[in-house]
Amino acid sequence: MRWTLVFIVAMIGVGVWQAWRIHRRHGRQRQLMLFCDAAGLAFAPVDLSLGTAWLPFEIFGRRPSGTENVVWDPRHDGGVRAFDFWYEEARGDEGFRARRTITCAAVPLAFTCSRVRVAPRDLVDDISEVLGLPSVTLELEEFNRRFRVGAEDARTASALLDQRVMRGLLRLPPGVVVDVNEEILLLRAPELPAAEMLQLLQAATSIQRVLPRVMTSLFPPRPAHGPHERRWLQGRWTPEPTGEDRTDQTAR
Repeated sequence: MRWTLVFIVAMIGVGVWQAWRIHRRHGRQRQLMLFCDAAGLAFAPVDLSLGTAWLPFEIFGRRPSGTENVVWDPRHDGGVRAFDFWYEEARGDEGFRARRTITCAAVPLAFTCSRVRVAPRDLVDDISEVLGLPSVTLELEEFNRRFRVGAEDARTASALLDQRVMRGLLRLPPGVVVDVNEEILLLRAPELPAAEMLQLLQAATSIQRVLPRVMTSLFPPRPAHGPHERRWLQGRWTPEPTGEDRTDQTAR
């Protein structure tokens, strides 16, 4: 009888917690709609873009996962958008899965970039250990005090993170991590309040405007045909080749 009562109380607690989460999520979504309407921004509760699953970062390969609450500025044609990305991860040995949500802003690039990460120094996440990327020190001391930079190629990081870009990153809200790979610059943070999500979109748009033009000539966009051209067949991005180049590599 005692354990039955404990089980019932636990189930009631889980139900209350789930109801609170749903209420909180809907309240935040309503706030986003109102803020976007006031700011002249577009809002979609469901992500209709098929490209989100193929963004070139490992986190978008998690399953199950999804994208929602997409915000963009129809007056700006740069393709920048902010959104919430959720995924589930296993907790413990009982098969329980916890849902995590992060807020992102994706910035399309006019060039192809090797991997670069910019992370606040106060985060536990260690760039070198997590990605195996060598650390890079830049010229702006204020930037070096706040952020740690890791890059596959130090020359790429130095060219990308010029004075204007670094000062733009210094205006980011606390806790935002910047990941760059291929033709996408991604800003991500733990789920942000509605007002801060709009600030993240504004920051991402501002960063896109000050990206060094020399990057396009130094690191031209990758060819339309390449090792990842058939991503749509797998439904998500992966670092493994998916196109004809995969067959060539297997034959070797």
